[in-house]
Amino acid sequence: MRTRGRLALLTTAGLMAGSMVLAGCGDQEAAPAKKPVCTTTPTPTVAIPASYIHVNVLNASDTQGLAGQVGTALSWRGFQVISTASDPQDDNRPTPTYAEIRYGAGGYQMALTLATQVEHATLYNDGRTNPSIDLVLGPSFQLAALPPPAAKSVTVNVYNTTARPGLATTVGKELRARGFKTDRVGNDPLGSFNPELIAIVRYGAKGEPAARRVALSVKGAKLVLDGRTDSSVDLVLDYRFSGLVPAAQATAPPVPKPSRTCS
Repeated sequence: MRTRGRLALLTTAGLMAGSMVLAGCGDQEAAPAKKPVCTTTPTPTVAIPASYIHVNVLNASDTQGLAGQVGTALSWRGFQVISTASDPQDDNRPTPTYAEIRYGAGGYQMALTLATQVEHATLYNDGRTNPSIDLVLGPSFQLAALPPPAAKSVTVNVYNTTARPGLATTVGKELRARGFKTDRVGNDPLGSFNPELIAIVRYGAKGEPAARRVALSVKGAKLVLDGRTDSSVDLVLDYRFSGLVPAAQATAPPVPKPSRTCS
């Protein structure tokens, strides 16, 4: 009996203490959520050609081959890529969410120039004495989209997949009137058949900006990245194609504002 009474007393005391703790918690105000601090990466104040900037591309993400892909893309954009590798983390730097650009004495303007090509990049002066720049790729890394080139800089192949004879020739003529250059014009050499589509714009990674320029002239065109290594673009006309959009409407969207980084 003594044991039962003692247990009952302990249980009652425990419940009372628990109620007091819970009541105390209910009286406390929740800590306000921490607001992210956002900054805009400054724009360069000195014009430095991309060909003067030597870049090491370092992968700090789990995406295999990302450094090689980004290094190739930067080479297409005119930068001198020295090497591509995994981030050695010599300075024990935290992994960036998007990207970190490391530079040394005299490299600030070059770092800012490289930052114009990268979404949400942060800059870090690591004290190096050589003029090289490191671009460290985080798990959410993205290159900034290039504005599409002028039509006069784009060469396009125009292919017909429909039963309408002469369609590729007609559209090729219309594209040339808009300033495009055409190369091959005729039936699709791949023999594709897409009765539910309007048009396909086929391109390789190097030709992505040119592909977007072509797609502006065809409302509803589907962009398809294939394995080609050059900058050529195919416009494949499918069964639901009814014509190019008016030239005045085939315009690129405004240039994006400077990248913002939040932490």
